[in-house]
Amino acid sequence: MSDSEFKILPINSAAARAAERADYLDVRMRMEGCDESSIARALLLIAELDGMSRIAQACGLSVETLRRQLNGTRPLYLETVLGVMRAMNLQLRVEDREPLQS
Repeated sequence: MSDSEFKILPINSAAARAAERADYLDVRMRMEGCDESSIARALLLIAELDGMSRIAQACGLSVETLRRQLNGTRPLYLETVLGVMRAMNLQLRVEDREPLQS
Protein backbone atom coordinates (compact mmCIF):
# COMPACT_ATOMS: atom_id res chain seq x y z
CA MET A 1 0.00 0.00 0.00
CA SER A 2 1.21 3.46 -0.78
CA ASP A 3 1.10 6.47 1.52
CA SER A 4 -1.57 8.02 -0.69
CA GLU A 5 -4.01 5.25 0.30
CA PHE A 6 -4.03 6.39 3.92
CA LYS A 7 -5.80 9.54 4.99
CA ILE A 8 -3.92 10.89 7.99
CA LEU A 9 -5.69 13.71 9.76
CA PRO A 10 -3.84 16.42 11.68
CA ILE A 11 -4.39 15.78 15.39
CA ASN A 12 -6.42 18.91 16.11
CA SER A 13 -8.16 19.34 12.76
CA ALA A 14 -11.92 19.75 12.50
CA ALA A 15 -12.12 16.40 10.70
CA ALA A 16 -10.16 14.66 13.46
CA ARG A 17 -12.41 16.18 16.14
CA ALA A 18 -15.54 15.16 14.21
CA ALA A 19 -14.21 11.61 13.86
CA GLU A 20 -13.46 11.49 17.59
CA ARG A 21 -16.95 12.71 18.49
CA ALA A 22 -18.54 10.27 16.02
CA ASP A 23 -16.66 7.38 17.63
CA TYR A 24 -17.77 8.52 21.10
CA LEU A 25 -21.43 8.77 20.06
CA ASP A 26 -21.26 5.45 18.22
CA VAL A 27 -19.97 3.69 21.35
CA ARG A 28 -22.65 5.35 23.51
CA MET A 29 -25.44 4.34 21.11
CA ARG A 30 -24.27 0.73 20.98
CA MET A 31 -24.21 0.37 24.77
CA GLU A 32 -26.79 -1.88 26.39
CA GLY A 33 -29.55 0.23 27.88
CA CYS A 34 -28.91 3.20 25.60
CA ASP A 35 -31.90 5.52 25.75
CA GLU A 36 -32.90 9.06 24.85
CA SER A 37 -31.41 10.58 27.99
CA SER A 38 -28.01 8.92 27.58
CA ILE A 39 -27.78 10.08 23.96
CA ALA A 40 -28.87 13.58 24.98
CA ARG A 41 -26.23 13.72 27.73
CA ALA A 42 -23.57 12.57 25.26
CA LEU A 43 -24.64 15.29 22.82
CA LEU A 44 -24.59 17.85 25.65
CA LEU A 45 -21.03 16.92 26.57
CA ILE A 46 -19.87 17.17 22.97
CA ALA A 47 -21.73 20.45 22.42
CA GLU A 48 -20.02 21.90 25.49
CA LEU A 49 -16.63 20.79 24.15
CA ASP A 50 -17.34 22.26 20.71
CA GLY A 51 -18.80 25.52 21.99
CA MET A 52 -22.39 25.62 23.16
CA SER A 53 -23.14 29.06 21.72
CA ARG A 54 -21.97 28.06 18.23
CA ILE A 55 -24.00 24.83 18.32
CA ALA A 56 -27.11 26.60 19.66
CA GLN A 57 -26.87 29.29 16.99
CA ALA A 58 -26.56 26.64 14.26
CA CYS A 59 -29.71 24.97 15.66
CA GLY A 60 -31.60 28.26 15.82
CA LEU A 61 -31.98 27.98 19.60
CA SER A 62 -30.76 29.93 22.58
CA VAL A 63 -27.97 28.35 24.61
CA GLU A 64 -30.39 28.00 27.53
CA THR A 65 -33.03 26.19 25.44
CA LEU A 66 -30.49 23.84 23.88
CA ARG A 67 -28.97 23.05 27.27
CA ARG A 68 -32.42 22.34 28.75
CA GLN A 69 -33.37 20.05 25.87
CA LEU A 70 -30.12 18.10 26.12
CA ASN A 71 -30.16 17.80 29.92
CA GLY A 72 -33.75 16.55 29.99
CA THR A 73 -35.55 19.48 31.59
CA ARG A 74 -37.36 20.24 28.30
CA PRO A 75 -38.58 17.87 25.59
CA LEU A 76 -35.87 16.86 23.12
CA TYR A 77 -36.88 16.94 19.47
CA LEU A 78 -35.36 15.00 16.60
CA GLU A 79 -34.89 18.33 14.82
CA THR A 80 -32.60 19.42 17.67
CA VAL A 81 -30.63 16.16 17.66
CA LEU A 82 -30.08 16.43 13.90
CA GLY A 83 -29.20 20.13 14.19
CA VAL A 84 -26.59 19.46 16.88
CA MET A 85 -25.09 16.66 14.82
CA ARG A 86 -24.97 18.80 11.66
CA ALA A 87 -23.34 21.64 13.59
CA MET A 88 -20.63 19.19 14.68
CA ASN A 89 -20.23 17.91 11.11
CA LEU A 90 -21.75 14.52 12.01
CA GLN A 91 -24.57 12.52 10.49
CA LEU A 92 -26.94 9.91 11.84
CA ARG A 93 -26.70 6.49 10.21
CA VAL A 94 -28.83 3.39 10.68
CA GLU A 95 -27.61 -0.17 10.25
CA ASP A 96 -28.68 -3.69 11.21
CA ARG A 97 -27.97 -4.48 14.82
CA GLU A 98 -27.65 -8.20 14.19
CA PRO A 99 -27.86 -10.29 11.04
CA LEU A 100 -31.26 -11.86 10.44
CA GLN A 101 -31.44 -15.56 11.31
CA SER A 102 -33.13 -17.82 8.74
